[in-house]
Amino acid sequence: MSALFSNLVSTLPALLAALALAAGGALLIASALRTRDEALARRVAMVEPRGTKFTRRGAPTGTAESLFRLPEGALSAASQREVGRMFSGLGLSPARALTAFTMMRLVVVAVLGIGTFLWLRGFGAFANTPLLPVLLAAMVAIGGWFLPMTIVSYRLKQRTKAVRSGLPDALELLVVCVEAGLSLEDGLDRVVTELKRSQPALADELNLTLADLRILPSRDQALANLAERVDVPSVRSVVTTLAQTLRYGTPLVQALRVTSAELRNDSLIELEERANRLPAYLTLPVIVFLMPTIFLIVGGPAALRLIDVFMHR
Repeated sequence: MSALFSNLVSTLPALLAALALAAGGALLIASALRTRDEALARRVAMVEPRGTKFTRRGAPTGTAESLFRLPEGALSAASQREVGRMFSGLGLSPARALTAFTMMRLVVVAVLGIGTFLWLRGFGAFANTPLLPVLLAAMVAIGGWFLPMTIVSYRLKQRTKAVRSGLPDALELLVVCVEAGLSLEDGLDRVVTELKRSQPALADELNLTLADLRILPSRDQALANLAERVDVPSVRSVVTTLAQTLRYGTPLVQALRVTSAELRNDSLIELEERANRLPAYLTLPVIVFLMPTIFLIVGGPAALRLIDVFMHR
């Protein structure tokens, strides 16, 4: 029984290496199976309405894609869009980006598991406990499965924060454009051009909204798509204001100016809240780092004098 277990442990790195190679090969196969229809679908994906899929019925799908396809509900819609942005530089469509993301998670699991196992086997301390390196490698591999998702969540949070912080500036630029006589679409086009370098995340979202406004039959739907992509209260407030203005014909410049002022006030209120929380956050560092020093300065001379008195008696 012990010989069988030792053989199993010795062959485990080879099995994990084969799994990593198979996952990498499947990733290459999936990237090579792109068709002309899928290339067109990538171009249309920028203006894809909510709840619709631009795919041709009966389009060929690769074996690797069907094998590593994510189940429904495995990722949120925002996470799926962020995964698509991460793999857009490789020329992958959103559907194939999700498949590549799953393959990448498998590769990370295999690499971390094999690396941890080989690293632990190099220590002689685990010679008498061959099961412990396997368990530790399995724990690291499980952590590697969640590592890409953690990176995606962090990138999504940073992108949402960047969009929210740059929205007041974008509205003020849009006010200037509309006052100059431009329409909403032309003003957004100008704002996107001006914000490409300073606010790339916001410029990307506004560019998608501009494409929706030009193609979709309903402006409300185009604005609702923006609120769905960037699910924060400030964006929802701007979308609601613009939708009501376009629906009832109220002055657009005045609505944009009022909304921009409200966003500025909300930013100031948030900064004040952070400033008011600072005393509570500083309590523990003060107790840990400053109070011992104060006690040493105040009570140190008296303690030294008492020590001298008791030593000379």
